[in-house]
Amino acid sequence: MPEPEPEPEPKRLLIIKASTDICATEIGHIVAVAEMFGIKHCTTELTDLGEFCDNLCTAGHRYDYLYLATHSDLTGFGESDGSTLIEWERFAETLCTAACLNPGSILLLGCCRGGLKKVANQLFYGCSDIDYVCGPRWTVKDLDISVGFHIFIYNMEVRNEQPSTAVKRASKGTGYDFFCHDRVEFEDQYNPGELNYIERSVGLPR
Repeated sequence: MPEPEPEPEPKRLLIIKASTDICATEIGHIVAVAEMFGIKHCTTELTDLGEFCDNLCTAGHRYDYLYLATHSDLTGFGESDGSTLIEWERFAETLCTAACLNPGSILLLGCCRGGLKKVANQLFYGCSDIDYVCGPRWTVKDLDISVGFHIFIYNMEVRNEQPSTAVKRASKGTGYDFFCHDRVEFEDQYNPGELNYIERSVGLPR
């Protein structure tokens, strides 16, 4: 008899808490979603990019989903009062340095305006390992965000839908517009060789 095929490796989700006032219920909801769909998960706090990168490198895991719980604008993310700011492109560079993303990885931006195209473009430019960036377009509450991504992940993992379909259902289910930007569409805006991605050999971001 032929040998049975090995079970596929479970997907992994990294939950990143990047603001001190993030609701524990929001994090708990995303953890419950991961467990429901058989996704391995871990949670970390991000206050310093260098330390964050070191921790990712030490863990040695590659992730299929990253959930970023924070406050944000077009420039970057951090505390709600603006006292700290991590620029989107620097964050992306750190992910590339840590080599922590699997092919087809999806960044779930759990923050207001995380679905804007300008935010996605900065992330795509900063790291060529990021394939999709998803988030809400408008100002939303933590419950709206976690419910939206619950619907998105359900459609990806259970219904085997493509990201564009999953994000439309997340929008319909919450009544808020969620967007999922695709790296291929981003690269299609440029001529071959025009994009100069950050090389992993440069070390930690400035």
